[in-house]
Amino acid sequence: MKILYLGTGAAEGVPAVFCNCDTCREARRRGEKEFHSRSQVLIDGELSVDFPPDAYYHSLRFGADLSAVRYLLVTHSHMDHFYAHDFILRGYKYSSPLPTPLHIFGNEEVKRVFDECTRREMRPDVLENIRFSVVRPFEPFSFGDYTAVALKAQHSRTECALLYLVEKCGKCYLHLTDTGRIPRESLDYLGAYLRERGRRADLVSFDCTFLFFGAGEVSRHHGTARLRGHARGVSAPRHRGGEHPLGDHALFPQRRAPVGEPPPRGGGIFRGGGPRRLLRRDLRGNCKGDTPPRFEGELQGRHSVEI
Repeated sequence: MKILYLGTGAAEGVPAVFCNCDTCREARRRGEKEFHSRSQVLIDGELSVDFPPDAYYHSLRFGADLSAVRYLLVTHSHMDHFYAHDFILRGYKYSSPLPTPLHIFGNEEVKRVFDECTRREMRPDVLENIRFSVVRPFEPFSFGDYTAVALKAQHSRTECALLYLVEKCGKCYLHLTDTGRIPRESLDYLGAYLRERGRRADLVSFDCTFLFFGAGEVSRHHGTARLRGHARGVSAPRHRGGEHPLGDHALFPQRRAPVGEPPPRGGGIFRGGGPRRLLRRDLRGNCKGDTPPRFEGELQGRHSVEI
């Protein structure tokens, strides 16, 4: 699997849409290379995890061919992760003929948002080429060459937000955003599921919205202080009989903390139980901060991981 990070920002992005702070002004001054759009990951050019309002921008900036996307895993219904209005354009006179349907997988609230957002303008002939499947936690499902299983996230009080484990040809990608503390129920299921299949996660993407700021027990997002504990947990011996099955390569792509501070020690790529190196192309997902920014470039759209 080839995983490409197209969007790594929080809901408002950087520079934020209505913000004029020092950070956002500096990001605008430095130009597009410092912009952070909303969250989207593309796998093998055909599987998208989330579809934000910036998906069209991603296709222009990074050359992503959205007509080739056959499958869409939606984590939850928030606008920055699922912008359903665009799907009215997937057919009719708005696109060249698309030989394969788009399969969308999401929870019941995602389906309601899809119906609500497309009700006025969706043509029946376009809708015929879009298939929606409601996904429930802890129930594996297959599509194309992939098998996926959804896990419960700690993110929303109004819906069951989801995290995803995606498997293809014996390789596993674990997508853990958006979420705060990962529910114990999800961790226990995931550990048992992977051990039963003799697998471990080859790549883990963590929510790192708060960067090095603390996040409370009921927070909807993560920071690196907690993530260092999770990273140790996913690669240290925690289960009787050997190594924890959850992976040896983790990225922290989504961030919202001030960009005027250097990344903390340990906030980057983890391999084999500890930090080997920090991401030089640091990801900053939000502008919150008082100090002038100190940019290092970014990973978004310029970094792919092959597993």
